[in-house]
Amino acid sequence: MKVLSIRLSEAEYKVLEKYAKVNSISMNKAMKDAFFEKLEDEYDIECFDKAYAEYLNNRKTYSSNKVKRLLNIQN
Repeated sequence: MKVLSIRLSEAEYKVLEKYAKVNSISMNKAMKDAFFEKLEDEYDIECFDKAYAEYLNNRKTYSSNKVKRLLNIQN
C-alpha cells in the first residue's frame, strides 16, 4: 500500500477533522472518499458532455413506451 502526504492549513485541517468526527470516519477515509467522489463527478460530466454532443448531432428521441416496445420489455 502506498502512502500520500498532503499539507493543510490549520483551518483546512480543522474542517477535515470536524467532518471526519461528525461522520464517524477517519481523516484518511474522509480524504480518500472526497478524492474518489471528485474523480467520479468529473467522469460523469465527461460522459454527459459526450452524450449531449451526440444528442445535438441527432435530436431524435423516443418515449419510454416506445423504447419498451422496441426492446420487447413487458411492464
